[in-house]
This record gives sequence, structure tokens and C-alpha cells, in this order.
Amino acid sequence: MDDFKKKLSKYREKINQIDQKIVENLNERAKVVLAVKRLKEKENVPLYDARREEELINNIVQYNKGPLYNDNIVQIFEAILRNVQILEKDENL
Repeated sequence: MDDFKKKLSKYREKINQIDQKIVENLNERAKVVLAVKRLKEKENVPLYDARREEELINNIVQYNKGPLYNDNIVQIFEAILRNVQILEKDENL
């Protein structure tokens, strides 16, 4: 049982480290997206680009090596995109 608890603790520690990196990467991504937004606004270019979003989704599917299914990865990124759009709108407030 002690061996189980040690292994479980190590796995959980690793998960925490990965979660921290995910949060850091999401925030870094959001900063870059906001920089793109400001650049587009400066040049009077529309913020939404359907082709870019399609390209992004195609890219992430290609990056996926599993075990998550492509549909799962796409759902996660769609949530990321929606939340960054909310951030973009809130930045104007």
C-alpha cells in the first residue's frame, strides 16, 4: 500500500506540474492573441478570420499524437478560442 501511495503521489505531482505549464502556455497564448488584436485594429483589419481558425484547427489535429481523440482536442481548442474572444471583448471595456 505504501508503494501505491508513493506512486500515486508522484503521478499527482507530475499532473500538477503539467497543469501549471498548461496555464502558463494558455496565458502566453492569450497575450500574443491580444497583440494580434491590437495590430489588426491599428490596421483596420477585421478581428475574425474564418480561414485562420480553420487552419488552426487543422494544425492542432496534425499535432495530436494521442491518446486523446482529435474530436476531444478540437473541443478543447474551441473552448480556448471562445474564452480568448471573451478576453478580447473585455479588453475594450
